[in-house]
Amino acid sequence: MNDIKILDCTLRDGGYVNGWHFGINNVKMILDGLTRSNLDYIEIGYLNNASSYDDTSIFKSIKDIDNVLPNDRKNGKFLAMIDVMQFAPNDLVKHYNGAIDGVRIVFYKHQITEALTLCSRSAECGYEIFIQPMVTIDYNIKEYENLIKQFAIFNPNAIAIVDSFGYMNKKDIRKYFDIIDKNTDILTSIGLHTHNNMGQAFNNVESFLEYSTDRKLIVDASLLGIGRGAGNLHTEIIAHHCNRLFNKNYDLEVILNVISEYIEPIKLNKQWGYNPYFFITALNECHPNFATYLLEISGAISVEDFSKFVKMIPKEMKTKCKKPYVEELFSKFNK
Repeated sequence: MNDIKILDCTLRDGGYVNGWHFGINNVKMILDGLTRSNLDYIEIGYLNNASSYDDTSIFKSIKDIDNVLPNDRKNGKFLAMIDVMQFAPNDLVKHYNGAIDGVRIVFYKHQITEALTLCSRSAECGYEIFIQPMVTIDYNIKEYENLIKQFAIFNPNAIAIVDSFGYMNKKDIRKYFDIIDKNTDILTSIGLHTHNNMGQAFNNVESFLEYSTDRKLIVDASLLGIGRGAGNLHTEIIAHHCNRLFNKNYDLEVILNVISEYIEPIKLNKQWGYNPYFFITALNECHPNFATYLLEISGAISVEDFSKFVKMIPKEMKTKCKKPYVEELFSKFNK
């Protein structure tokens, strides 16, 4: 039977919904609940030393994170995500007793050099290393093989297949899995981070968990699926699935209580989840923020008109989405 782990990314990916303004007390209570529910890995948010973010799940230093970690970690491991452009490698301090267990290094295709530098520093400092190459589908087979070989020398704890824009299918995921499997040590786990833009997150993960492999498999999920665009795989759903099929012991009652107390109130004012606008971005292999920003700018745009708008986006801009650019393009669309 496969060794399967769940990694909850509520406080990090969910931050795209509310600007990471969970409130520090809520961050502590969410972490406490996720720990008591027996989840394997818990992502506490971002490390970002560019500026201070009070009362959020963005932390300026490793030391700042200590204040929110539960006293009893049970068997859970705690991770922070580092965007290679937002945290200087030299600001990563040596691992110490009581610190987070590891770091997730996230980067785009043009940032591999910076990611390797940060990976090297993380290894020197004694942290568990989780590699997160965004928009995995951007890499062709040769490029991805080269990428994996470069990071494999660090023997990372895990390398994730990242479906950033929510349009990868089972065949795509298998292709990248086989490349990691062929080019890394067996002790390197393989992860899968999905988005639900086409409503396929659970189906893709279900297929992934059925692979015949001796490797540990790690699945990203978030409470109530909170996350950018259409959101992520739901922690509560995949936990239930793993309890039934893989003899796991995730405490669903605790998970649902945390959702009720801390996540449902966010949904009263902020929306996420599947809708046809995000489906259209995925269908056209675009960044989901084209839907998020345009809905904010226009107030309302029909599905038909949005589909026409997306077809105006130049190929080289489909994965690069800034609000001023969307405003400019929308102005042209209206004319």
